[in-house]
Amino acid sequence: MKHPFIHLLVAVSLSLGMTNIATANTPSVTSSADGILAQVNDEIILKSEFIAASQAMAREYRDRGIALSHAEIQNLAMNALITRKLQLGLVNRAGFHPDENLVNRELLAIANKEGFNNLADFQRALDEQQAGSYNELRHQVIENASLVALWQAQVRPRINISKQEVDAFLNSPEGQQIPTEQILIPEWQTSHILIKTDDTQNDAMAQQKINTLYQELQKGADFGMMAATYSDDAGSAVQNGRLGWVSDGQMVAEFEAMMKNTASGDFSAPFRTQFGWHILKVENIRQQDMTNEVRKDKAREILFARQAQEAEEDWMDELRAGAYIKIFD
Repeated sequence: MKHPFIHLLVAVSLSLGMTNIATANTPSVTSSADGILAQVNDEIILKSEFIAASQAMAREYRDRGIALSHAEIQNLAMNALITRKLQLGLVNRAGFHPDENLVNRELLAIANKEGFNNLADFQRALDEQQAGSYNELRHQVIENASLVALWQAQVRPRINISKQEVDAFLNSPEGQQIPTEQILIPEWQTSHILIKTDDTQNDAMAQQKINTLYQELQKGADFGMMAATYSDDAGSAVQNGRLGWVSDGQMVAEFEAMMKNTASGDFSAPFRTQFGWHILKVENIRQQDMTNEVRKDKAREILFARQAQEAEEDWMDELRAGAYIKIFD
């Protein structure tokens, strides 16, 4: 789900960071010499931050095809900066640090968008333009990841969409406009035998055991009985190895690939996943009609977006009510 307010705030803050990087003559946002425009609790908003945010906000709305006056842009930019300072204050007090891999993925996505294939070349190009530019951008990405996590913790729990609300929406004139074309997805009725690899059974031992079971199956042994007797997957072993109906994306990649390449009524050759060695059997294949589920998911998305905006506004009102905010002349 997209978070409407956070989506705009993050877009503007990233643009703000890229503006500072790309414009060598722009004063540093950490320099107090360019003037303090506002104070938000213990944080300050500098003139350079405000200028960059206003430029980024203007681009954001222009790209959306929305015409706003200069005064309206400046008002939106100041409010976005105040909001960002309030939220980052919460993040800093909580001592939150986003996952390093997530930060690197976000940076690589930005690098790719700018035409770079790796972070090393991207960092070199930015720092050649202006020393420290890459670290400034990285700081912005870390802050943005923190804001999204804060949204999940503070706003997401306020949003609750009941089954009754979804049904009522789908029965409304607006809900009836959601497309109703039939959507079919393949499903495989699958069973498996698992021989785990762990401290008591290394990979070679597990492979030898699964190969022995495979030979027995080739001789006509009953798959369900073999699973019940020998499988290390306790949950499915008690059901003769049955996993039920499985659709795309539910299993690990190696299992899914083997499942799709196994004919109905047949069993696979032994194969390995992160869990150990498997043999799977496809009992049946069907096309499941997911039309109603897809329409319900779409209805939830619409209702979520509406509730999210209200929840964000309530949360921000609470933050502002307890904050010290002063805008200097």
